Amino acid sequence: MLIAFSGCDGAGKSTQVKAVQQILQERGLQVKVLDKWEIRDHEKFRECRMINIELEDLKNAVGEMEGHSRAMFLFWAIGITMTRDDLDDPNVVYLLDGYWMKHAAVEIEYGCSPEWIELTAQQFRPADLTFYFDVLPEVALERKDDFNVYECGRDPECRPESFIEHQTKLRKRMLQWSERFGWEVVNSMQEQQAITELVMKQVDQLLEQNKGQS
Repeated sequence: MLIAFSGCDGAGKSTQVKAVQQILQERGLQVKVLDKWEIRDHEKFRECRMINIELEDLKNAVGEMEGHSRAMFLFWAIGITMTRDDLDDPNVVYLLDGYWMKHAAVEIEYGCSPEWIELTAQQFRPADLTFYFDVLPEVALERKDDFNVYECGRDPECRPESFIEHQTKLRKRMLQWSERFGWEVVNSMQEQQAITELVMKQVDQLLEQNKGQS
C-alpha cells in the first residue's frame, strides 16, 4: 500500500508522515517511509555514493541546476528510493514523503515543459491514496526557520517575499491538480492533532478496503 503526502513547502508533510507512522506501528503494522533524500544513505544506496554532501548544501545545489536537468535529477532520486522494497507486499504500508507531486509542480513553474513533466510523472507508481496538505504561503513562512534557493523561486538571497510569491504559484497548481487527480485535500492550518485525525480516517478506510479485498 502506497500513501503519498504532498503539499507546498511548510505544509507539514513530514510531520504528518511521522505521526501516521507512529500510529500504524503502535497497531503492529509494518511501515516504511520513502524519502528521496535517502540517496545520501550510501549503505542502502551504494550506487549513489557520489552524492557526498550535506543535505542543505544538496538542496541549494539542486536549486542552482538549470532546466530539465534539475527535474531529471529530482525524479531520479525519487525513483531510486523506490527500488529497494517490494511495493506489492500487502503486509507493508509505504508512506511517501513528498513523492513526485510538489516537484512536478515546481518544475513547471520553473519553466519545464508541462507535457514532459506530466509524462515523466506518469512513470511513477500510482499511490493508493494521496493527501494534499494545503497551507497559505504566509502561514508556511511563519513556520519555517530558514529557506533554500529551491523554495524561494531560485532567489539566491532567499528573501521572504520571494518565498511567498513562489509558493503562491505553486499552491494554485497543486489545488488544481488535487481536483483533477482526486487527491484528498487537508487544511493544514489546523492543530496538528486535528490534521492527523482527518488523515487517519482516510487511511483507516483504505486499510479496511484492502482487508476486504485480501
